[in-house]
This record gives sequence, structure tokens and C-alpha cells, in this order.
Amino acid sequence: MPVSTPSPNATVRAHTVTALPPHVWFAGRLLDVLTGRRPVAALAGRVRPEAYDCLWDLVNARADWGYVARGHTPRLLGRPRVSPSSDGTAIEVAATVALAPGIVRALAFRLERDTAPPGGGPGCWRCTAVEAR
Repeated sequence: MPVSTPSPNATVRAHTVTALPPHVWFAGRLLDVLTGRRPVAALAGRVRPEAYDCLWDLVNARADWGYVARGHTPRLLGRPRVSPSSDGTAIEVAATVALAPGIVRALAFRLERDTAPPGGGPGCWRCTAVEAR
């Protein structure tokens, strides 16, 4: 097979992958769960037990979110608002989401940093409280 070489004028760009901040990642996954695009179990390792129970209640109480969003791609509107704790071990987040054109809802959650996991390294962020209206 012949090998193609880029022309001398071609621009080669390296793709860099940047990780999303934990609150943006979690807001997106939470929206996916509440609209039925992902199962609740998708957040199993990221939510503490007391918040996981609350999340199950929310999924049942907000079953209309999946119905309203059907045929649309729910999305975050703008950037989530973040309030970090003074010691940096927790953040409280509020986000506005569009389920469909003209249908806007709100999410709020608290993420706390776990202590260092086995093997060292920085702790993971875990959800300790969640609300959706």
C-alpha cells in the first residue's frame, strides 16, 4: 500500500484532552440520570449512600423530566455556579438545565473530596447531597 504524506502546507495539530472539572462532569451525568438517558447505577461510585437514596427518590419524583426531554437533548445552560468551602474540601453547585425548548429546570448538589484513596493520590469527589426542581 502506498503511504500518503502530508503536503508541506498541511497543518498538524496535536489533540489535547482536558478533564472536565468534577462539578461539570457530575452535573452532566446527573442530568443524564434524571432524564433517563443513563441508569442511576452510572453514579454508584460517585455518590455517598445517603445521597444515593435521595437520588433514587429524585429519579422517581422527576420521571416527567425524561418524558419532557424525549426527542430533545437536555443540556446545561451556561456554567454551573460553584461555591467552594473555605478549606477546599467541598463545593456546592447550582446549575440551570434546559430539558427542551422553553422548559428550564434547576439542579443543586454538594461534592466533597474523599480522603486519599488506597494507593495514594488525590481523593475523589463524592456527591453528598442532591436536589432537582
